[in-house]
Amino acid sequence: AVDAKLYGGINRKEISIWCGGSGAGKSLVLQNMAVNLTRAGLNVVYVSLELSEEMISMRLDSMVSQVPSTEIFKRLDEVEIKVLQYGKRCGHLHVRQLPQGTTTNDLRAYLKNYEIETGHKCDVLLVDYLDLMFPNMKSLDLSNLFVKDKFITEELRGLAVERNLILQTASQLGRASVNEMEHDHSHIQGGISKIQTADNVMSI
Repeated sequence: AVDAKLYGGINRKEISIWCGGSGAGKSLVLQNMAVNLTRAGLNVVYVSLELSEEMISMRLDSMVSQVPSTEIFKRLDEVEIKVLQYGKRCGHLHVRQLPQGTTTNDLRAYLKNYEIETGHKCDVLLVDYLDLMFPNMKSLDLSNLFVKDKFITEELRGLAVERNLILQTASQLGRASVNEMEHDHSHIQGGISKIQTADNVMSI
């Protein structure tokens, strides 16, 4: 189900949120976006607050090389050649694991360091995922998901505007909503506060 009609596609200075239950494939969607956006010549930074860099890199190598992840280690030479060939004709793709509780200010500082160290300007930031972040303001009551998610989503969108980024992230559906055929704001963990700020919201 798609809760937002993507007139004009996904654009810079916008935040898009992919919503799904645990194990629904939110991370895989973001990883596929990473591959497709680098194919378009954009430089992508993929920040994981949950999965390890090794796991994400293996999945990305599988997508790029078309070698199943179960066979990656058996066919390392083939995978390495295909990934190197891919890298020569596409944008740069950088994967980084940061701790849960990372804030938008932490992301801002990381992007600055990344661009200084690599000389590459970040075009796309993928954050896996929003629910594991903390707001910049330390005094907020983190048990109030509506307020917490409102601040984080607004801060992430502000970062996208400030740095002219395509910004995509993900969010959990509430447990009671996973088996629903269609989703609305009441099914998303934290509720409507994310919807009100996001430019595009898609459910998986």
